[in-house]
Amino acid sequence: MNLNQLDIIVSNVPQVCDELEHILDKKADYVDDGFAQFTIGSHCLMFSQNHLIPLEVFQTGIILHIEVENLIQNYQRLKEIGVEILHGPCETDWGTESLLVKGPAGLVIDFYRMK
Repeated sequence: MNLNQLDIIVSNVPQVCDELEHILDKKADYVDDGFAQFTIGSHCLMFSQNHLIPLEVFQTGIILHIEVENLIQNYQRLKEIGVEILHGPCETDWGTESLLVKGPAGLVIDFYRMK
């Protein structure tokens, strides 16, 4: 088995894509009115407005964990561009340095670095 894609259903793909490009400082691989795709490492992160089957509107707690080389540099960049910092930077009990920020569509993004 190889989990290599995650598709998150959102109500406004272009808006989510714009916000995520701003937060990640990375352009989407592809974006249109109903679908966007980012390649991050070996993982494909997708955002869809509709899917092959109808999905009920749902509220879920999703945290995207993105490993970075320099947490403080990312913290300073995100602060400068006005991204809402939810927690950190801090050291965790499980051996990382972590920075949680508010992402689009209710997502939380954890920029972390292994210690």
